Amino acid sequence: MFKKILIAILFLSLPIHVSAEDATCSNGECTFPYYGTNDTIAIIWADSTYRDDTFTRVKIDGNGDGKLRWYDANQNVLGEQVLTGPIDFSFPPGAYGFKLFASTGEFHAVEAWSTNPNSAHIVFGAKPNGGGGNCIGCDLFNCPGWSQYMGKLEEIKDSIPPAPNWGNVATIFRDIIVPKLIADMGEMLGTAPTPPAEPPDLSGVDTHDIEDKVPNMPDSGLDTSGFTKGNIESQAPEIEFRDDESGGFDIVNPIDTLPDLPDKMPEPGNTDAGEWDAGHPKEPEDQPMPIPKDQDGTPDIGNPPIPNHNNDTPPSPGDNTGNPPIPHDDSMPDAKNYKKHPDDPDGSG
Repeated sequence: MFKKILIAILFLSLPIHVSAEDATCSNGECTFPYYGTNDTIAIIWADSTYRDDTFTRVKIDGNGDGKLRWYDANQNVLGEQVLTGPIDFSFPPGAYGFKLFASTGEFHAVEAWSTNPNSAHIVFGAKPNGGGGNCIGCDLFNCPGWSQYMGKLEEIKDSIPPAPNWGNVATIFRDIIVPKLIADMGEMLGTAPTPPAEPPDLSGVDTHDIEDKVPNMPDSGLDTSGFTKGNIESQAPEIEFRDDESGGFDIVNPIDTLPDLPDKMPEPGNTDAGEWDAGHPKEPEDQPMPIPKDQDGTPDIGNPPIPNHNNDTPPSPGDNTGNPPIPHDDSMPDAKNYKKHPDDPDGSG
């Protein structure tokens, strides 16, 4: 059973499209092979190329539990009709294609009418005995319970929920989940303390009325001068062009100036640089270092210079008496400038 369902799924994944134009037609009257639930499950289109024609009516024969489903040009389902037996069904506007399903039993199309002038009236082949007529591979799928398998697959497909409304999901996340998360984090971690109030301005500060002292800038007259960049472009002197008598210089590609590498690559253990040493400055030839000439005896370097001295005695300050001044001695120079007593503020005694 699992193998049969797997084969059915692989077969349904193929892009099968059936067109009313595949029928044998003449003047709008067409005959079409068997199209029913015992055959390949595919959408039949009124015009599979342009999909600009629609079906208007279909007659269906068969018994069991099934569905008639019709589609727009983009293969979107527009509606469906429950099938329990033969039916003559008129499609609403916009039915570009239709398809038959059967969970039990079998259903097949008998006749169909469309707006396609090339296949306005289609007559379908009768139900084949034990197979799908011209159907390729119908013998493979003609097994007991095939319609039940197909019905289950349709039930599984119909049970898959549609894609969510991502705009609605984003709105819920923004308006409900995020605020709740922020509130829970604040309750768990707490909040930062309230910042301290701004300190008041210092009182009693003498600003010397600086806030009232606005500089008075004289009008420069630039706004009313009428001078624009056009004056610079029209009145500026033309710069004299001088030819470069030196001939200039060429900018070359530095890669092109590199020397060619030697053909022979260095070898391990070989100390001879060979061509790799080309262009290096040559080392000087071995020459003996200069040696000073030998001299007999001690070289005469002469007498070292000695500073000239006119007097060996250092100078001393002049002293006529050789005695220090004594207070209350009026004979001493400047004796009157000395205080006679520490308590005398002016030295008057």
